[in-house]
Amino acid sequence: MSIMKDVGNTALHVVTFYLIWFASCGLFILNIVTVLPALRFIAIAFGADQWTLPAVHRFSLLVLAVAAVIFFFWSEAGYRRASKLGLGRLLRAFAWVTAAQLAVIVVAYLIPRMVL
Repeated sequence: MSIMKDVGNTALHVVTFYLIWFASCGLFILNIVTVLPALRFIAIAFGADQWTLPAVHRFSLLVLAVAAVIFFFWSEAGYRRASKLGLGRLLRAFAWVTAAQLAVIVVAYLIPRMVL
């Protein structure tokens, strides 16, 4: 009976780990969606014209895509390391990452309203 309980706990732990990781990855995609318009408004505030705006957008998108790939690998490794220490440690790591991501979304939302 002990083996079945361990298997059940392990399965629940793995499912929880990947749900948390997928939620973080999805929130990072939302970060990209909110940061791109903010970067556009910043470029306009610094005097970008119709010729430089597409370049700023494409370069920003490239940098954010590279950052997304790095974040996906970093968060998976960090969550895996935290999950080995226990579920509480995993949830604490998720809370810190999510708080940082929500802060980025709030700042990116406020920038266009503050710049113009």
